[in-house]
Amino acid sequence: MSKEHTQELQSPLFSDDTSLYARVIRDISNGVFKAGDRLVTTKLATRYEVSVNPIREALKQLQGEGFVTVSPNSGARVTQFENKTMRDVFEILQLLDPYLMEWFVLEHDKEDIKILNDILKKMENVAEDDQVSFRNLDTQFHWHMYSQHYNKSAIELWCQKRLVLQIMHANLPIKASRVDKSLKEHREMMVAIQARDLDASLEILRKHISNSGTYWSRYF
Repeated sequence: MSKEHTQELQSPLFSDDTSLYARVIRDISNGVFKAGDRLVTTKLATRYEVSVNPIREALKQLQGEGFVTVSPNSGARVTQFENKTMRDVFEILQLLDPYLMEWFVLEHDKEDIKILNDILKKMENVAEDDQVSFRNLDTQFHWHMYSQHYNKSAIELWCQKRLVLQIMHANLPIKASRVDKSLKEHREMMVAIQARDLDASLEILRKHISNSGTYWSRYF
């Protein structure tokens, strides 16, 4: 299926979506609400300047997606994912990312390359202590490639798993050595993508995911 026959999905992390759901999920993924934190409806209503009913609806949606856990005794809390969850997610992404990227390598245009280069430049210029922005730009880089794929179910699964990773990593430090290595991997990826070298692009991507998984596994 060619690119002109696809319709790009929107992500609550990067779109102009101002819905309550999008605002809450952004705060969770950016570490404003940490794993295990209670999500009190009255406090959330004050924070987002809405009534408690929309808060309950948003929490119900987040519960259905696995980002919020609700129990009779403690109410709603940000889900505290088990350590093995990260391993499982990285193994899923090892399969899913190459599948989504393959289509992009073959179908991208000059505007796509410009957008990716702009994102990469922003990643290179992020302040050392602004790790939230670096994480979001890293995810945005991959999102731009994958979000145009014709298989919307695969994209939605990728987005859900990537959000899990961002939530698990939200309050963990990224060492300068890992930032440098990640930037190097993204630069190599750009060279291969621009050359439409599918084998090289997928090899670099798999290395990038593997290195990331190895780095984060030390925290869990």
